[in-house]
Amino acid sequence: MTSTLSGTLLKGACFALALTTFACKDRTEDASTTTSGGAVAEASAIEIAEVDLGKGVQADKTIRDETDDFARRDTVYASVRTSGTATSATITARWTFQDGQVVDERTETISPTGDANTVFFISQPNGLPAGNYTLSVLLNGTEAQKKEFEVK
Repeated sequence: MTSTLSGTLLKGACFALALTTFACKDRTEDASTTTSGGAVAEASAIEIAEVDLGKGVQADKTIRDETDDFARRDTVYASVRTSGTATSATITARWTFQDGQVVDERTETISPTGDANTVFFISQPNGLPAGNYTLSVLLNGTEAQKKEFEVK
């Protein structure tokens, strides 16, 4: 009888272990998600939905006067819209000049619970040099989107 009871307990323990392993396997496979922009976000579904450039920002952190052509003394604003939820994510705005030189780079940590906008900007007291620029937006260190613009 002890042998039968031990066999039954052993089978029950093996079944419970198999269920636990199966359940854990399903969770770990979904621990990260690749966004449409190629950026990976931890266990949350956050992605860079849109990047807009312009000469001003509205109260809701969206762009006012959207454009990709700027004068040398303009402040160039970028509104980065994320969609999804994350307990913590970083967005980096890297502004580069046509020769590849980094003009400015800033990182913001966000904890969105839905669509959210984050604002970045560049300007220089004597004006930005004329030429072509690129804004690279990184999500958690991985490039998600690029925007090109010109300063005339």
